[in-house]
Amino acid sequence: MKKQLLFILPLTALLFSCSNLIDGVVKEIDIPAHNPQIAASLFVDSKDSGFAATISETQGIYDTANTGLLDSAVLKLFRDGTLLYSWDKMSPFGTYDYDFGQQIGAIDGEIVFEISHPNHETVSATQRFPEAPDFDIELNYGAANYYGQPSDEIILTLKDNPSVNQHYLIKMSLHYRTSLGGPDTSKYWQLEPETANRNVSILGNKGTLSAVSEEGIDRDIKISFATGFNSIDEDFLLEYRVSISALSNDLYAFYKSYEALDQAGNNPFAEPVILFSNMSNSIGSFGLSTTTRKWK
Repeated sequence: MKKQLLFILPLTALLFSCSNLIDGVVKEIDIPAHNPQIAASLFVDSKDSGFAATISETQGIYDTANTGLLDSAVLKLFRDGTLLYSWDKMSPFGTYDYDFGQQIGAIDGEIVFEISHPNHETVSATQRFPEAPDFDIELNYGAANYYGQPSDEIILTLKDNPSVNQHYLIKMSLHYRTSLGGPDTSKYWQLEPETANRNVSILGNKGTLSAVSEEGIDRDIKISFATGFNSIDEDFLLEYRVSISALSNDLYAFYKSYEALDQAGNNPFAEPVILFSNMSNSIGSFGLSTTTRKWK
């Protein structure tokens, strides 16, 4: 009987202590009202012939009924204070599109992206187009190894731009040059090249984008890629297309933060990732890139 009493007493004490603990930490907290703000994103490349901006408004923690897309906004693009483009129509896909029918090119000067709305404070961001990348291509047939199989090797030499941090995005594709009874020569296939270069990081799940960056170093960047195709085994002539985009510092920072967010995924133990923002209200991103394409 004594042993049973000794057991009941600690259990009773534990129950009372848990009750006190719960009573001590449960508090009602008034969540402050949310002040909606514009969230904008626009990424423009020198070879683009139009814009597709995403404009939304931030939502409160309990506001789950709305999509967040913001209608009736006015978007403007300035160069050195002079208005270049203005548009205000949202497409059925939820983006603000503007098509001007020709490549915009790498516009000189300071480019300002501005968004205004009657119910919100006007926000903006400023960028400059980076200089066009200058690079050489060396193609060696069957000289590389791609997951244990012979592969063509492409060696890229990116020429240094002195005193400028180098941020590049590389895409490779191929098409067939001969069509006599063969495949469509106008169709390009995106490649998933492989490299052992530590300065290169692969963006996205498909592996079609390779990011290269060097900061504070003035030198050419030389990278060897295995393309995954062996031209020697093909019945038709192949041609490679290499597209390299020079990224503004802010655009590169956004890509890296987005990649970190994608890698974190649904991992509950991953560190929280905040997407890079350069808008005046710290919500959204505006970035510019300049692309050069070469064939080999």
